[in-house]
Amino acid sequence: MPRKRLYPHRQAAPGSVTWHDWWTERGGRREPLPSLLPGWDYASEETVGVSVEIGVEEVLQSTGLSDLSDLEVVVLGDCQETNRRFAQAVGLDGYTDGDTLEIRLQLPPGQVAGSVQLSAHLVLANMRPRSSDRVAHLRGSRLGSSPSFRLTLEGDAGRFPTESAAFSESMIGYAPWTIITFYDDLSESFMGSVRLLINTEHPAAQLLLAAVPDPRIERMIKADAVRLLIAQTARQALDTSESTYAEEGSLGDVLDTMSRFFLGRSLRSSARLYVEDPAEFDILIHDRMQPMVEPST
Repeated sequence: MPRKRLYPHRQAAPGSVTWHDWWTERGGRREPLPSLLPGWDYASEETVGVSVEIGVEEVLQSTGLSDLSDLEVVVLGDCQETNRRFAQAVGLDGYTDGDTLEIRLQLPPGQVAGSVQLSAHLVLANMRPRSSDRVAHLRGSRLGSSPSFRLTLEGDAGRFPTESAAFSESMIGYAPWTIITFYDDLSESFMGSVRLLINTEHPAAQLLLAAVPDPRIERMIKADAVRLLIAQTARQALDTSESTYAEEGSLGDVLDTMSRFFLGRSLRSSARLYVEDPAEFDILIHDRMQPMVEPST
């Protein structure tokens, strides 16, 4: 049985707010938002949004409010994996019947992973005097909500720009996968600096390239990719101070986000550990990412 929330204040009447389907915008083109977002990786900045129509008279009558300027629509994106919440609010001052309100929400690069729970809410925009007829008075009080939408980021899309090739033709050797990098400093673009190469001739890589990838192999390649990228940073003795890669989507920004998320420490700290105690660094990878542990179902 679905849960029913009880509020201490009056709510907008059912049907007085029409929540349309979620959408995404890429390159100025809008499309319906799928449950699994294709082509996502850590360097992606995604724009999602929802369109809303308000029945003005019905909303005001049912909530007991007298002015639309007391209301706003708030869109939330909650990412449990990174413990981050993203929000965008649009006021209803000036809204008229028949208008379609569009609210966009930016999901910044390097700050989301796994999935994002999207929801939209009609809320009280301003504090109001308390009354005896259960009219909402606390700013942020929810007067109506859309159905929530779970946006999965990681599925058939990789975290990295990925290419598959026969390694024997490239004289790389018999490895299931490897990381190729092209950069001189961490301020360069992650998307233009990193390639994850998958060996089509290796049986482990073939499990990854299957129509339904083996989750055990996915865990292994994830840990190897983090290990190789941090090792490359350490080997090149690059400046890992955060001021050198402040721009979102830069190589350092993405690697620092990955290091903090997967290893619980900054890129600078992880690279130093790799140089000073590579055995302890490997233990950290296994302890935090558990690449050899059977995924739970």
